[in-house]
Amino acid sequence: MKTYILRIIFLILIIINSLIIFGFSAQNGEESSNLSKTVITKIADIFNVEENRETFLDIGESVIRKLAHFSIYTLLGIWVVCFMLTFKIKLKWQITLTAVWGLLYAITDEFHQMFSSGRHASINDVVIDTLGVLFGLFLVLTINKIIEIIKQKKLGKKITKLKNNIV
Repeated sequence: MKTYILRIIFLILIIINSLIIFGFSAQNGEESSNLSKTVITKIADIFNVEENRETFLDIGESVIRKLAHFSIYTLLGIWVVCFMLTFKIKLKWQITLTAVWGLLYAITDEFHQMFSSGRHASINDVVIDTLGVLFGLFLVLTINKIIEIIKQKKLGKKITKLKNNIV
């Protein structure tokens, strides 16, 4: 596939992911809380949590919120690093630009939340979001390395087979 097509695809995915994040940040405090409560209540129902249900729901809501931050930013990190990998620049710059992009977007997202009723900015969320981006970056680089090793092994086997055929 042509590099510019890949760039466009990853750029579109970055924009969609960013718009989804923006949409969640635009929710007022009640909407945001209700979404998290709905998810944790369904989990409690699936696992038949009856004992200490209220404690489970209170703690679970916070965990769900943090996991949501981490996972949506992990996805953003994946798209951004994939976009960066389409450019012929050093890997350290691709990593740096991805990390900086993630950090800046997390900061602006928390700033945006300050203007949503019942919401506030949180340094902890910026850290969680940035860690999500870094995790996505790590996943992509790890998968790329595994693919590279597999290709080298296959190439090595082909070379060995050619040598054996020649001899």
